[in-house]
Amino acid sequence: MHATPSDCGSRVPDRAEKKEGTRNRRTADRHPGGSLARRLAIFAVLSVVTLASLVVGRGDAPAAQAAPTPNGYALVQDVTTANIGSMVDFALIPGKPDEAVVVTQGGVVWRVSLTGAFARTEFGNLSGLVRSSSEEGLLSLAFSPNFTGDSRVYVYYTPLATRCAPITRCSRIARMPVVNNDMVEASETVVLDIDQEIAQSNHNGGRLLFGPGGYLYLSIGDGGGAGDPNETGQDINDLLGAMIRINVTGQQTYSIPADNPFVGVAGDDRLWAYGLRNPWRYSFDRVSGDLWMADVGQDAWEEVEKIAKGGNYGWDCYEGNASFEPAGCTSPPSPFIFPRAVYAHTLGCSVTGGYIYRGTVLQEIYGWYVYGDYCSGRIWAVNPADTSNPVQLVDSPYNITSFAELPNGELLVITFQSAVYRLTCAATPDSDGDGHGNACDLDDDNDTFSDASEAVIGTDVLDRCADTTTPDDERGPAFGEPVSPWPADINDDRFVDIIGDISKVTGAFAQSVPPAPARYDVAPDPPDRLIDVIGDISRLTGLFGTACVP
Repeated sequence: MHATPSDCGSRVPDRAEKKEGTRNRRTADRHPGGSLARRLAIFAVLSVVTLASLVVGRGDAPAAQAAPTPNGYALVQDVTTANIGSMVDFALIPGKPDEAVVVTQGGVVWRVSLTGAFARTEFGNLSGLVRSSSEEGLLSLAFSPNFTGDSRVYVYYTPLATRCAPITRCSRIARMPVVNNDMVEASETVVLDIDQEIAQSNHNGGRLLFGPGGYLYLSIGDGGGAGDPNETGQDINDLLGAMIRINVTGQQTYSIPADNPFVGVAGDDRLWAYGLRNPWRYSFDRVSGDLWMADVGQDAWEEVEKIAKGGNYGWDCYEGNASFEPAGCTSPPSPFIFPRAVYAHTLGCSVTGGYIYRGTVLQEIYGWYVYGDYCSGRIWAVNPADTSNPVQLVDSPYNITSFAELPNGELLVITFQSAVYRLTCAATPDSDGDGHGNACDLDDDNDTFSDASEAVIGTDVLDRCADTTTPDDERGPAFGEPVSPWPADINDDRFVDIIGDISKVTGAFAQSVPPAPARYDVAPDPPDRLIDVIGDISRLTGLFGTACVP
């Protein structure tokens, strides 16, 4: 399970919809200069470009979003019947969208209702099979992809020493049938026993999940002890400190997928990736299929990374981005892949992997990888699409052991506090005072332009009107000028008119962004990177004669 920094501790480890009245609130007043002559001029401009707009392709419209609101999120208790101690894993029951099982380190598996329709019931009990201490125990469970037909469930646990013989200490993948919502432990089939090599109780990993191709994955630690004493992390001929991928469907035990990276070359055929220290939790993105993982660090750094076929993630040559044990690291089996994000032990001590968020409520973090820390209770999100810094979503008081993904894509947080929580929006900060916290407010400054649009346009999502009345100062800090906070006011004079605003955008008609300034791409929502009539010019025309009032 999770390891203490010194490895010697003995602990167990629909798009949020704004109220219609709020969304329609006007933040601008009509300017006295909005004469009939000016309005006629507007339509003259439109008549010149309308025909052209019909033959210019709009192109692809990439999704846009603002960065998440720092500390703008909260945890609310969910799945209230899962008030169980020592929870380490959570899995939805196939064919039963409102039911799941909760896995406890001691070996008991509980069936719970996501809606509270029934009290929890025992689904399985492996307590007489597992060695549960420190970081050992029943650590993960995965239902067969064909569970509704074959009733198979797979578990990962540390067996009692007598059950590992002739191995001194092992970690086990086993299969059990389920009959009438009850795992039949007596009918266990051992799929794979992995020699942990040394008599340590830590660094077992790990998680069982079936990937998009139907193969079974297991993340497993380096065997235990501080500093990888057996140098397993960089050893491609054992299964420790690695991600394993095997085929169990329709097999008595398992077979090797033909496309595993070490098939036919040096290295263990069962490996998918290596160079890991204690990869406690990982997941597959339900949209892309990408595999994202958190790997628990030694004394200084925790890390998260996207796992690639055959990848070498550096341990124990590196801890995060920092050199750890350089001896023997000049010629690794394959080049090192460095983490997407790291954090120091000033912010936590044991990272817990989560999910790429694919729900509908928390639009700010859609497509971002969410993860947390067991020791500090902090939760962050990082954007897989760029190299920007992670954003802290919430600083909670809980020991986070795992995350889970509901059928609708919302995320649950599993804790050692005998409770399951759901990630949601905090009530504060609330910049426009409309009762919607910024994290779930699609228009934080209530200026009729969404935060997603303003993130692309480059205006301030928290300030509805210009900070200055100096014309044409919208170029931004790179030019020593403030960015105009109201997207419709191109020349930053707090008033939408022909000369200063509409004519500029019209002059860039049919241009892509770039070379046209992103500042001109005010519509649709999100902007489509093309200056056109139906989107941009018509949006400004509709605001002609409007003044922005702070």
